[in-house]
Amino acid sequence: MTDKEIRIPRETRWPSVLYYLYLHFSALVGLYLAVFQAKWTTIFYTICLIHVSVLGLTVGAHRLWTHISFKAASILRVFLAFAQTLICQGSIYDWVLEHRLHHEHFGTEKDPFNPSRGFLYAYITNKFVTSHPDHEKLLKTIDIKDLEQDPIVMWQKRLYWLLAPLLLMLTVFLPSELWDESLICSIFIVGFFRVTVSLHYSWILNAATIIWGLEPLNKYSIQTNLVFLINKSLWPQYHYTLPWDYQCGEYGNYNHGCMTAHIRVWAALRLVTNLRTIDSDGMRKAMIEAATTGREFNQCAEKYAFDPNLLKIKCELDLERIPS
Repeated sequence: MTDKEIRIPRETRWPSVLYYLYLHFSALVGLYLAVFQAKWTTIFYTICLIHVSVLGLTVGAHRLWTHISFKAASILRVFLAFAQTLICQGSIYDWVLEHRLHHEHFGTEKDPFNPSRGFLYAYITNKFVTSHPDHEKLLKTIDIKDLEQDPIVMWQKRLYWLLAPLLLMLTVFLPSELWDESLICSIFIVGFFRVTVSLHYSWILNAATIIWGLEPLNKYSIQTNLVFLINKSLWPQYHYTLPWDYQCGEYGNYNHGCMTAHIRVWAALRLVTNLRTIDSDGMRKAMIEAATTGREFNQCAEKYAFDPNLLKIKCELDLERIPS
């Protein structure tokens, strides 16, 4: 039997359940205070912090460090490392390790966020139950040599339990010091509410194929009322085929979206280089090569990956050489 067919029983981890209940109850208190008591400056500040946290998650931990979709200048890598720390979800090293395991065993019992168990399991209930019996052994099989050679990742890993509390306290106390926000509002809005929302951005990423993905071989999602709210496509499934494509968004989009726009702006500023993507012609060539040689499609596709920025620069140089 395959890993998908064997349902390994999981036990409830009650300390985790109680922790997340407390976190979400506190976040609801923060939401109440944001609506009825907090200053507009605090609300705007909290939204900005959530946005920075999600940048650290999506552009940093996910596209840069997990899938190596591009290379980034040291100053940007440090910024993204601090941004990821704001989420309070563990170090980049640990997050990347879990996510690479998720891709390696996607949709099986070895997948820590197995979507085959349903939306709720992939999204949140995996936090409340025990892991696969061989989880620690499986983690040791994942190649993370690139992370171990990255000084910023290893620095953040070593200092994480110092950095995370310091950043949390700093962000919480700033509103009280700078614009006389009440300490209670700061703690529950900037602390509990912000962290909880940021965590949900991270958790929902693992259920992307269920929320935004179509069933295999389906081109249109006409059998659900979600078409009025969610644009379903095959891009989430594409991500698990070619995870290194920088244009593939975390939340069901491709070639557009806020996070992709950030990457392109940084690329224009030369803070990001070696962007990796592929076009339709490259996909066709990779499929033909995979069919004729028997090699894995992903390996063939990597040969046809290109940096659109370099292509643009080449076109501009070619235009400059054309005599007027």
